Amino acid sequence: MPLGILDDDCEHVPGTVTLVDQGSNAADTCNVRHGTSKDAHVILVPQPTDNPNDPLNWSLWRRNLVFAVVFTNTIIMGAVPPPLLAASLQVLSVYFGRPTMAITLLSGYQLVLVAALGPIVSALARKYGKRPQFVFAAIMAIIGTVIYIGSGNSYNVLLAGRLVQGLGIVAFESLSLGLLGDLYFVHERGSRAGLLALSLTCMSAVVSIVSGPITENLGWRYMFIVHLPFEIAGAITVIFFLPETQFQRPTCEQRSPGSAQADTAKQSDFSHDEIVQTVTRPGSLEAHHLSRRKRYVQTLAIVSGTYTNESVMKLLLAPFITLVIPSVTWSILVGGIAVAFYGTLSYILGQIWSAPPYFLGSAGNGYFYVGALLGGLIGGIGGAKLCDLSTNWLTKRNRGVYEPEFRIPAQIIAAALLCLGFFLFMWDVEHPTKTGYFLGSFCHGCICAGVTIAATSSSVYILDAHPDQAIEVFILLMSVKNFIFYGFSYFMNGWVSKSGPGDVFKVFGIVSACLLATSLPMCK
Repeated sequence: MPLGILDDDCEHVPGTVTLVDQGSNAADTCNVRHGTSKDAHVILVPQPTDNPNDPLNWSLWRRNLVFAVVFTNTIIMGAVPPPLLAASLQVLSVYFGRPTMAITLLSGYQLVLVAALGPIVSALARKYGKRPQFVFAAIMAIIGTVIYIGSGNSYNVLLAGRLVQGLGIVAFESLSLGLLGDLYFVHERGSRAGLLALSLTCMSAVVSIVSGPITENLGWRYMFIVHLPFEIAGAITVIFFLPETQFQRPTCEQRSPGSAQADTAKQSDFSHDEIVQTVTRPGSLEAHHLSRRKRYVQTLAIVSGTYTNESVMKLLLAPFITLVIPSVTWSILVGGIAVAFYGTLSYILGQIWSAPPYFLGSAGNGYFYVGALLGGLIGGIGGAKLCDLSTNWLTKRNRGVYEPEFRIPAQIIAAALLCLGFFLFMWDVEHPTKTGYFLGSFCHGCICAGVTIAATSSSVYILDAHPDQAIEVFILLMSVKNFIFYGFSYFMNGWVSKSGPGDVFKVFGIVSACLLATSLPMCK
């Protein structure tokens, strides 16, 4: 097989499916549903049921509308709040009369709350669906911002607002990627995953670009005043245009060539009782066929039932159990820790550029993030395209059989960009000049592009290889990333003061290169 992927010794490797009709597998795929128009040769994975309420049976415009609502609110509720204070650290430090680390901890405490609540949201989403979690998150985000605006001169009230707003971050940061598996087939996920990865990386740059001038010209409180109308509008779209996407799907995954013949041979061994049970069990294709399409008013229900018989306590432990899967550990290294390194840079960038020879104010610190914005856009769009190109090319070479590992080659580009960004940034801050600010912005953009590509590649891999555990994996990934954010908030500023920013970039560059190097054994 390509990439050195070993032939499997078990009956079925998770995520391995026949994706493209070719001469060698046409007989195996003649009875399954295919795409339309230019995708007529593509086999739909997973196969949709006959139930009109199956999200995979919704029209493409309806699925795209739901995705647009989630994507937009992931930016508004999930991506905007954490870095909202990044460009204003020095201003807030003077305003509240507290050290820089105390202002940094306003974000740190928020993120540790988000990380701690992750498994709870995972359990509730698995049990009661994603819609209730999204609605609750949208309401909490609004309440948190209102507390900000009314905080007066109290640091503790501002901290309370950050914590309440953290309740609005959890669902959008952790469940959005899992929702792709509900709405889209394997061949449709790459570009959307890139957009979601982009929303959680480069959109933080937009926040810093905008919040810096707002703080400098209007005052720091106006950041929250400007943000509030967007949250209200976002909450309205969640309530009225985001139906439940969770669906109890029968386990009848399209598999690799040759499995059809094996299944036919095995059918003769089934007893009459087993055949009857297969046809009549709840959730089967036949049972789904009897369902009626829900009316719009019915889709507005906050809770639409339960989706598993497992206890909430067992579901709370599920994210941690997934750690026994090697590929899950890999995704945390690549899509969690490496991305966390990029995020923690926001703790020290204001400290670097506010000092001589730069002497930048809040606006200048905000404009620095233009590089990250451009890098994130290139990484999000380009990373999705890279994943799709490598997948299509390798699937054709593999006689139409798709392996989730075909998403991984994009990590090569991610590793190159991360090394370039971190090590060139190290050189830049160790040789300070007044124009070094622009080179630093370029380096920051390379880092953002690298982590966006890495996150896109690892996320789509998890969606395809472990669709049943996707929620738990993304929750775990989000929790690990935010615990790192919190932990680093205690020592990042001191590290820069003691050893210089160059030491930070050197360590981050070396560790990131080692983390992404773990992608190589994933293809062996």
